[in-house]
Amino acid sequence: MTLRKNRPSRPALSSRHTRPSRRRQLGLALAAALLLPLGLAQSAQAARPWILPSQTVLGPASPWVSFEAASSNNLFNPNGRSIPVENIAVTGPDGQPRELANPFNGRLRSGFELELKEHGTYRIEQVPAAPAPAAATAGGTGSAAPRPPAQPTFFGSYRGENGQMTRWRGTAEELKAIADKPELTLREFGRRRLVTFVTLGQPSDTVLAPEGTALELGFERTHPNDLYADEPATFRVLLDGKPLPEAKVTVVREGDRYRDEEGAIELQSDAQGWVTIEWPGTGRYLVQAAASQKGSLHGVPSTKSFSYIAILEVL
Repeated sequence: MTLRKNRPSRPALSSRHTRPSRRRQLGLALAAALLLPLGLAQSAQAARPWILPSQTVLGPASPWVSFEAASSNNLFNPNGRSIPVENIAVTGPDGQPRELANPFNGRLRSGFELELKEHGTYRIEQVPAAPAPAAATAGGTGSAAPRPPAQPTFFGSYRGENGQMTRWRGTAEELKAIADKPELTLREFGRRRLVTFVTLGQPSDTVLAPEGTALELGFERTHPNDLYADEPATFRVLLDGKPLPEAKVTVVREGDRYRDEEGAIELQSDAQGWVTIEWPGTGRYLVQAAASQKGSLHGVPSTKSFSYIAILEVL
């Protein structure tokens, strides 16, 4: 797999995005403020997590890359909350972990740098962890030890004694206490992966190999660091290592802060799990695959949802 060089310059895009008016922005902010006490302040653009590299393809002359990590309503604009650096892991081209350089935790974003000492492709991903105490999330240098994996949390509802539907949240062990409640339904959020990739020199595929668990994207046909605006990219949606048909795939291009609409592209994987993306232009993108499974726990019907988010750069 070879990255292309000396590509000709591309003509400017002919399409234009209309910038939201100041009046409209103020109106949306006021509406959100009015709905907040009711717990209804849900933006049409839900908060999305991201880990953004300063560049994705590097040469030996400058092997350093910086990263920002956050969850925000506007893609790649840190206006929400940071992702702790303790929950970010790097895997090198040889499959071994790498250390973050100069990590920090801010309130709106976290960040770090990475020196690419070996040629090949590196994977950077968020590692699930249990919530930290409040004092540990307010800031710091990112030097704290990684937190232990979180126990699966279930969300449910059942009909209470007053006839009204009651919401519930807890672990599988705590579920036993309410398993006989009428009209009880459950939802579990399975593993949610957030990844990005950077390459020094020639790309490699060691870190692209599927793990065979939860939801993943397969990169057999298109390398995630070899993307160009004039070429479609084809990925494969996998669930527990098997191709997943009819999976929802959402593609969001950077710059939604300056558009009236988010401009998301909604796609669906085919019968073999393949999905092809035609990029509307150059830039940084969020590509998210989502799926759910129906099952039961302690005899209670349940739905388990998964997601996989890749932050990609299209040249």
